[in-house]
Formats: sequence, structure tokens, C-alpha cells
Amino acid sequence: MHSFAIIADNSCALRKEYRERFGVDAVVYGTVTYPDGHSEFADLDYERTTPEEYFGSMTKKAIYKTACANLDQMKDAMAPFAKEGKDIVFITISSALSGTYNFGLKAAEEIMAEYPGVHVYVIDSLRYCSALGLLIQEACALRDEGKSAKETADWVEENKHCFHQMGIMDDLFFLARTGRIAKAKAFFGTMAGVKPMGEFTTTGLTEVIAKAKGTRNALDATIAYMKDRIIDPEKHIVFLANSLREKEAAYLKDKIEENFHPKEIISLPLDQTSGANMGPGLAACFFYGKRISENHEEEKALMTKILNK
Repeated sequence: MHSFAIIADNSCALRKEYRERFGVDAVVYGTVTYPDGHSEFADLDYERTTPEEYFGSMTKKAIYKTACANLDQMKDAMAPFAKEGKDIVFITISSALSGTYNFGLKAAEEIMAEYPGVHVYVIDSLRYCSALGLLIQEACALRDEGKSAKETADWVEENKHCFHQMGIMDDLFFLARTGRIAKAKAFFGTMAGVKPMGEFTTTGLTEVIAKAKGTRNALDATIAYMKDRIIDPEKHIVFLANSLREKEAAYLKDKIEENFHPKEIISLPLDQTSGANMGPGLAACFFYGKRISENHEEEKALMTKILNK
């Protein structure tokens, strides 16, 4: 029995087998609105569709929208543990992308008022997708080591800017359809084989810090970037996420194993919630490493050096 509860939201990308293995106690589910206008709870386990169907529809111009869980849903997730007198750590998707964190704070306030003595720690991960899943996994590992809810929450707050993303997001036409780049840039960038490479910011977004030409060049640059940034890979899990880029993800997995010998590599499809906004074309690594610098000064300089070689 867990000494305290760890709650995730549905953008964590952790399928049921991993939630059960790591010990995630509950998930708060938001909704996905389909192109025909109907909404469903996010299908974190891809039980009602498949990644191929979901992201394949986006290549045919389908657009999905997402919404976070409401206050009552979050209280309902917390209440069973509070009734048992357990403290709670709720780690949410980046507040720069969703209202989950703010709703979580309000839910925590009401739960603590209803159950005096219970402490609910709501943490804005400033991450999403497999980086959020990786952060939650680390929190579960700390609990297994005997850390308290407060000690775990403090560690997550202190270390969340050490969790990185690097890889490619190369369906430029999807990015154009969702208004993030101009159509002309998507056309000419695709023709030139441009592969945008993004890293998390300290404000909870992703910024393109480099543009490689060609898939193999971009994937090899990803590994070179990891060589400089990663810390103690033998002690940590590396996550991979992809959306219709299984071949590229497999290449990265082989190179990561060859170069870093991490504790484990877990490769999963991009989750529905993150996928609605990122679309098809992702193949990215998520790992623990050096703290991300303000304004990406170090990271941009490193990628410039790598690509200029």
C-alpha cells in the first residue's frame, strides 16, 4: 500500500501497464473534441482508436481540440485518498498549455478544507507528453525509496527543468493548418527537408532551437545533443514518443542503447491530448539531464556547434 497517492493527468502518455507498474494511483481525464463536433474522454490507452488511425486522420486534415478536466473531476480523483488520510501529489501538464494546474490548486484547497490534516501538493510540471510521464515515474520511484509526499513534491519542483525533449517534428503542413507556421514556410521547408528540433523552455512551452536538413542528420544531432546534456543515464529511464514515425523512433532507440546504456528505454505513441496539438511527424527523446538554461543560450549554442560539424 502506498504511503501517499500520486495522481497524473491524461497527457502523461503512460499506458495502463506502465501506470500500474510505476504505481500511479489515479488519472484525471480531460476531453478530446473530434472533427465532427462530438467529445469523448481522452483515450490514454488507445482502446477506442489506434495511434495510426488518430494521427493518420490528421494527415488528411482532421483537427482535434482538447479540454482539461473540471474542478469536480479533480476533487473526485483526490477524495478517496483523502478519506484514507493519505497525502496527495498531483503532477499536471504545463500551465502554459492547459488550465489543469489552476483547477488542481482549487480542488486541492477544497479537499484540504474538507479533510483537515491531509496535504495535497499540486505541481505544475511545465512539461507534457512523455516528459510528464517521465517526471511522474521519477516521483513514484522516490516514493518507493521511502520519501514523503512533501519530499517528493520538493524534488519534482527543484528538478523539473532537468527534463528534456529533443527530436524532430517534421509534418510542417500540420503545423501550418494549426496556425503555427505560414503555409509558404511549410511548403518550402518540406521541399528542402527541414526538420525543426524543439526543446522545453523554462516557461513550459517548446521552442525550436535548431533546424536540421534531412532526417538522418536530425536524428544523429539528437544523439549528439543528448551526449552533452544527459546525466547518469544508467540510473534513469529514457522515454521515446512518436506519431507515425516508428522507424525514426526505432533508430533513436538503437542509438540511445548503443551510446548511453540507460536504465531502460520506453517507447510509446504520442498521447491523444498532446497529439491533438503536436500532430503527426514527431520522433523525440525525453530524458533527465543538465538544467535547461534561461532563453536556451547553452542549448542553442550546442545545437549550432553540432549541426555545423
